[in-house]
This record gives sequence, C-alpha cells and structure tokens, in this order.
Amino acid sequence: MHEGTMGQSYMHHGGSMPEIWEVLTNEQKKEVALMKMDMKIQWLEIKISEMEKMIELKKNAVKNMKKFRETFQK
Repeated sequence: MHEGTMGQSYMHHGGSMPEIWEVLTNEQKKEVALMKMDMKIQWLEIKISEMEKMIELKKNAVKNMKKFRETFQK
C-alpha cells in the first residue's frame, strides 16, 4: 500500500474516533499507524508463540502415544 494512503485507509476502516483523526497532522497520523502496526505485530508474535507451544505439546503427546503403543504391544 502506498505510504501516503496507508494511514488514512487504515484509520478510516478501523478507527474508533474519526473526529480526532481529522485534527492530527500527517506526522501524528503516521505515528498512530505505526503504533497500531506494532501492537498488531506484538499480538501476532504472542499468537505464534502460543501455537509453537501447542505444536510442542502435540509432538510430545504423539511421542508418548507411540511409547505406550510399543509397550502395550510387547
């Protein structure tokens, strides 16, 4: 997305206070957009971390099931 339109379209689609957005300078709009992107990135990093933990738990569960099956078949 073009840098000049990024902040405007971002806020117009999801902004909760459009009246405040209109009085901000372009520099302030960029800062707000960057802060929102940083927050989204942090949220995504947390979600990825949670998914990685779940994957590790599932790998361990599969490993334990294989051990159980081997023990049960003997």
